[in-house]
Amino acid sequence: MKLIKLHSIFNRLTIVIVMFGVLKTSAQLVLDNYVQEGLKSNRQFLKKQLETKVSFQDKEIAKGQFYPTIFLDANYTVSNGGRTIDIPLGDLFNPIHSNLNNLNGNNQFPTNLNNVNEQFLPNNFHDTKVRIVQPILNSSIYYQYKASQSNLSASIAKEEAYKNQLKFEITKAYYNYHKALENKKILDSTKRIIKDLERVNSKFVKYDIATRDIIYNSKSQLFEIEAQIASATREINTSKMFFNVLLNRDLNDAIISEEYNESSYVSNDLQNLEEQAINNRSDVKVLESSIEAFDFQLKKDKNYLIPNISAVGDFGYQGFGFQFDKNQEYFLVSVNLNWPIFQGNKNRETYKKSQFIKSQLEYELQDLMNTIKLQVNTASLQLVEEQKVYEAQEANLESAKESFKIVMSKYKQQLIPLVEFNEARINFTNAQLKLSIAKYNIKIAEANLNRTLQL
Repeated sequence: MKLIKLHSIFNRLTIVIVMFGVLKTSAQLVLDNYVQEGLKSNRQFLKKQLETKVSFQDKEIAKGQFYPTIFLDANYTVSNGGRTIDIPLGDLFNPIHSNLNNLNGNNQFPTNLNNVNEQFLPNNFHDTKVRIVQPILNSSIYYQYKASQSNLSASIAKEEAYKNQLKFEITKAYYNYHKALENKKILDSTKRIIKDLERVNSKFVKYDIATRDIIYNSKSQLFEIEAQIASATREINTSKMFFNVLLNRDLNDAIISEEYNESSYVSNDLQNLEEQAINNRSDVKVLESSIEAFDFQLKKDKNYLIPNISAVGDFGYQGFGFQFDKNQEYFLVSVNLNWPIFQGNKNRETYKKSQFIKSQLEYELQDLMNTIKLQVNTASLQLVEEQKVYEAQEANLESAKESFKIVMSKYKQQLIPLVEFNEARINFTNAQLKLSIAKYNIKIAEANLNRTLQL
């Protein structure tokens, strides 16, 4: 009867086996939805989008330099005092008019003209006009506009680069959360095994099959596993909070969990992967656009001897008092030429400086391409390594599981000591944890390779 009860207790020691396989579920769809949510709500990415919008507005501002500038310019002047000029009108014309009147025998010409004292500052004077300024030839405006186009391309590429990094961070955080979640499940199942073991050991002691030290041993294991569960719980909470931070959500928002689906990555030729990464990577496009912008800057600096020509037209009214009539109406059209012939070699030295900066960017681009090739090789080898580790841990779990079955059978027959049972149980638990870690490390390594390739 005692043996029947013991067999019943051992039959309740459930061995949790981690099942793996190709599970075609909606897990990837759920993750894709989270990635899209992060791209819409992540504040850092929103800032990158605003930077792109600022660059677009800079381009539009530069484009506006080609169009005429039209503005209303009006001023009214009231003055008194200041420098004056004496005009002797009376002294000059009164004698002449008097003689003319005598000759003509009448008083046709006035002889009481006063001398005039006129101030230089205009009083009660207005100038109201519409001014139109149209650039005709200006190389600075042209090359500034072309450079702003390249800068916009660079901003777009920076936004895409951050988007690529953000997608990886969300994916990695998602799998880290599920890795911690699954590890806790394994530890919870192990805790149930240890609790059942504790009950079995109590029965052994009760029926004088073993001494009480086995009870203390199982309690010690229980305390140890509870500490591991507490650590796993902390890891779940921190990984969940970090994931929610990336999506700009409340820290404690729930995360939808779906079945694990096996990696679908298909190995490719490394040279093809390197070329694919260089063609896709936004950071390469950033440098290429920056180099292109400096090309236009060089052309602008090189063409400093080309004169700037513009036309200016003024159309309005000018005179004393606000009299908008034909007497005050006027227009003035001029063509202006600005030709910097010599400026202390400033333009020549500026051109050399731009050449040096462009060379720096070209070196940086070559270094980046070499770095990308290294990243592709490293990420590809990492993925292969994680796949090999997974296969090894899968075989290790199978071995640990079978070993634990045998050891458990022997222990219930009192053929082996508790220490061997504990060792087999610990190996089985560790094998489950290692396989859980290995399978999610594959997904993270795959995401890292996709980030490197910017897929």
